[in-house]
Amino acid sequence: MAEQIKTQSAHWGDKAVDLLLQQRGEGPFLIASGISPSGRIHVGNLREVLTADIMYRILKERGHEAKLIFVADDYDALRKVYPFLDPAVYEKYVGCPLSEIPAPDGSDLTYAEYFLQPFVKSLKKLKIDAHVVRASELYRDGVLKKQIIQALNARDEIAEILTRITGKEIGEDWSPFNPHCRLCGNMKTTKLVKWHPETEEITYYCSHCDKERTVPVVGNGKLTWRADWPARWAALGVDVEPFGKDHGGKGGSYDTGKEIVRKIYGGVEPFPIIYEWIRLKGLGDMSSSKGNVVSVDEVLEVVPPDVLRYFITRPAPKASLALDLVTQLLNLVDEVDDESKKQRDARSVELSQAGGFVPLHIPFNHLVNVWQVAGGDFEKVKKILTRTGFKYSDEAALLERCHYADEWLKRYATPEFIFQLLDETPAEIVPLISDEEKKALSLIADELEKNPEADGNAIHQIIYNIANSTGVSMGNLCKALYRVTLGRDRGPRAGWFVAMAGNDQIASRIRKFLAK
Repeated sequence: MAEQIKTQSAHWGDKAVDLLLQQRGEGPFLIASGISPSGRIHVGNLREVLTADIMYRILKERGHEAKLIFVADDYDALRKVYPFLDPAVYEKYVGCPLSEIPAPDGSDLTYAEYFLQPFVKSLKKLKIDAHVVRASELYRDGVLKKQIIQALNARDEIAEILTRITGKEIGEDWSPFNPHCRLCGNMKTTKLVKWHPETEEITYYCSHCDKERTVPVVGNGKLTWRADWPARWAALGVDVEPFGKDHGGKGGSYDTGKEIVRKIYGGVEPFPIIYEWIRLKGLGDMSSSKGNVVSVDEVLEVVPPDVLRYFITRPAPKASLALDLVTQLLNLVDEVDDESKKQRDARSVELSQAGGFVPLHIPFNHLVNVWQVAGGDFEKVKKILTRTGFKYSDEAALLERCHYADEWLKRYATPEFIFQLLDETPAEIVPLISDEEKKALSLIADELEKNPEADGNAIHQIIYNIANSTGVSMGNLCKALYRVTLGRDRGPRAGWFVAMAGNDQIASRIRKFLAK
């Protein structure tokens, strides 16, 4: 028997597993998550999968038998022509299953696989050990046959449950099963005419084809969502499943599913974990249909897998979570990398391990600046880090972190973070530097030449002292320094920027400017 470990951990995952074991015994446990691949599978979707993965990891950690599955709802119908689709191509496919319409790129993949495959690759990078189950195969292979028959036989009872719990009237022509017309491929233009329990066939009418047909129930349609979800619980034996707040509210599909799975399918509802949606800072909740998303594979080009896992799994699932692609990503890398960070949650870091993450103890923001000062030259990066007092033990890990810095600059950095060390001060900058500022810059060059080994702190003090002695404000003097070396009004903290670039190099740039 697996040992039921009592934990004092404050992490939501440990608490949830404690409650699960208390309510459901020792297992084994089947943990499920699921997404409809109707568009780019985004970081918001990842909250469901990672919540399931945390439960799986903790159960395995404690010695309990557990399995994790990811159900791709690829038998869902295309609901509408989304903004990212060509209406001329996709209007005719509205109502057709995602698993049976073409990919947006014209490749041999189906629409569903076009969006699903990059996500599955991302799951591997994130070390999420999930078995992928496709809904189209569940229906095609008859895995849900028993539940389909039960639902059709209990149509009136399901309708009563839905009406009572949701408060919405169910029409007399409603059916828990949507036929799939194999002539035109549509599920939206069909209507169930009759269920034949003795032959396990259905008769349906398709308004698009203007035909009535009788076909076997298996492989020719799909249960409606509120009947489909609990059918999966019963057929697959799902014990734990996270789901969004839209399904978990009063009268939501979990409420109706609990009663349907017990009364109609003879099963039990899974242990629920309700999560809040992830927002994009300044843009609202992520939505594939609106195109307001950042895909998982895209973010994994910018931060290590451990960092993305940490971002999502540190707060409790019900906590509000907004993704800031600019400063937050920089800070998150440091939070995972540096054990001394005050806000760092060690248990979340432990549960976020995806393999291959090597702590460098080099602030990510600093590395972003070093990368730019070095002009993207890795050999120069190493020299600058050594010169500025940063040690690293793993060159391959440093190179990988530089790749992340480079991708962050290309994809998400706002203008104030981006700069380039110039060989020549732009001509239009020259008139902007006052005579007083030129004198102060000359004094900075003098001090840098006298103190070629001065570090960032010492250089900052040099600039501060010269500002005080010349009457040029610290702000204006730093601005003048940035204008001469970067051609812009702002840059990294002045003293540390000079140290990164090299005292002699900055002194030389100043002399070159003053000689004009």
